Amino acid sequence: MLFFKKLFWVLTRRERFLFILAAAGAVVSLVIVIGIIIGQSTTAIPTAGGQYVEGIVGQPEYVNPVLASSPTDEALVKLVYQNLYDIADNITVSPDLTTWTVHIKDNLHWQDGKPLTANDVVFTVQSIQNKDAGSPLYASWQNVKVSRVSALEVQFTLPAPYAFFANNLKELYILPQHLFAAAPPSNWYLSDYNLKPVGSGPYRFVSYNKDSDGFITSYTLAAWNGTSAPHPFIHRFSFKFFNDTNALVAAFNAGQIDGFGSATNQELATIDHPYDLYSWRTSGNYAVFFNTSNVIPLQYAAVRQALSAAIDRTDLVDQVFGLTGAAGAGVPTSSVSAVPSYGPIPPGAPYYVPPANTAAGTSSTVTTGTTASSTASSTSPSSTAPAAETPAGDAAIAAAMLHNAGWVTSTSTGFRAKQIGNSVIPLSFTLTVPNIGFLTKTADYLAKAWQSIGVQVTVITDSPSDILANVIKNRSYDALLFGETLGPSSDLYSFWDSSQRFYPGLNLAIYSNPQVDLNIETGRAATSSAHTAADFAVAQADIENDVPAVFLYSPDYLYVAAKGVQGVTTTGILTDPADRFLQMGSWYLDTSRIFK
Repeated sequence: MLFFKKLFWVLTRRERFLFILAAAGAVVSLVIVIGIIIGQSTTAIPTAGGQYVEGIVGQPEYVNPVLASSPTDEALVKLVYQNLYDIADNITVSPDLTTWTVHIKDNLHWQDGKPLTANDVVFTVQSIQNKDAGSPLYASWQNVKVSRVSALEVQFTLPAPYAFFANNLKELYILPQHLFAAAPPSNWYLSDYNLKPVGSGPYRFVSYNKDSDGFITSYTLAAWNGTSAPHPFIHRFSFKFFNDTNALVAAFNAGQIDGFGSATNQELATIDHPYDLYSWRTSGNYAVFFNTSNVIPLQYAAVRQALSAAIDRTDLVDQVFGLTGAAGAGVPTSSVSAVPSYGPIPPGAPYYVPPANTAAGTSSTVTTGTTASSTASSTSPSSTAPAAETPAGDAAIAAAMLHNAGWVTSTSTGFRAKQIGNSVIPLSFTLTVPNIGFLTKTADYLAKAWQSIGVQVTVITDSPSDILANVIKNRSYDALLFGETLGPSSDLYSFWDSSQRFYPGLNLAIYSNPQVDLNIETGRAATSSAHTAADFAVAQADIENDVPAVFLYSPDYLYVAAKGVQGVTTTGILTDPADRFLQMGSWYLDTSRIFK
């Protein structure tokens, strides 16, 4: 070493500079070579660790699988608890689909160390079936008999075959009997376990913080090693709660949260923090539902057909859901966050069938399976043949349809009317819409399109809560712009069977067609998915032909996540926003390298 030191100082100043430069280059080259060797011989894999913070507008109240009804509570339930499919190692079904036997995995435990057994499953179902609990799942479990076969086996007996009962089991998140059995269900709303839950899922409750006014500001979960589900990579999963979306986006821009869901175009435009945008297709379906009992013109098929034909769904979706210019998202030009919908099942959802009709003014009869589609609607006094959907709505065609049906434009008002008996009936109605940004924008678009063909439309906005509590309950609307979520089975019964025309049913069009009823009820009782698909295809065609509603679009679910969050998958249909966490086990923040 001393020799090299003396040699170094023998060199001239210029030579010493060149020597240092060459040595530094050699070191840098060596580092690069080592990096290349490591890169080629190793691969990065997810590793456990880190904390993820999601922002939510709202508050947790009942993190309880029997009571949860808000998006916030449902999201937390799916992180803390497990559903019946999660804890089952075998499910057998009788050939007639009326008896389902579930064998539970051995050696399962709750997060407090108590064993999880068949007793907990039976207790959960019976609690849902108890009216005093007020469970939002009550209707889904009526007339289902649940019995304990053994400590690890449960049997469900249905009064009749139900093709979609597997979905009931997947949505059945199990509640610990030992923590709730001592109190009557009517008292559960006061339980401390609603905010300090004890589950068996991938995350366990750690803590929550609240302001002096009682507003819960944060909620923290930690990965739990005892779950039978795949262990999540992210060690801590926390939530911060906000009163409004402005505060939510501000927190994301400030780096206080790592992500949030249900993002809108307006929110995306205000983000200035780097992020990735994830999009799920959903089973949500928005339409204008006609109350034909309230408005005489809407009783005529030609009017409903013209209203449908006048709407260019593609342009509507682009105007309402276009993402062009969203800051930092890297969204391609003209990208949109919804797809046009032309029928009761949105594109991509189970049992969806594209409309058979492809041009305005034509009609088609679909024959699928054993039952032919009917073309007459019991809601219509007109025998006019059903018109097809026009993917690129055409105002001229729509106007001609009205004119040919006798709806003539008044020179004094500019709107259409028709002589019916001794009366002149104006072509006018009110359109009720929840006071939600994208829906009011949609209502304005529809009103302009319909007024352009001589239809007088008055838009009435109301709060979503009032529409749910009063307008829908009493069916007090002429036309209602509203959304439906079909669920994972695309079961049409609740929304289109005539037995559901009045509250608490969800048949918002008050629609009645005996043939549709038959196909829906036969399809949901079928013992094979092929038979269900055949019956549902006919039902869809009949509903589309009868035009009890103008179907518009199915929005995507948008999730914003900070750069660095990896492993987020968006495959499949998201039937519930809380289902974004079903693949939570694949999310990760940290990586390590291993040799290939």
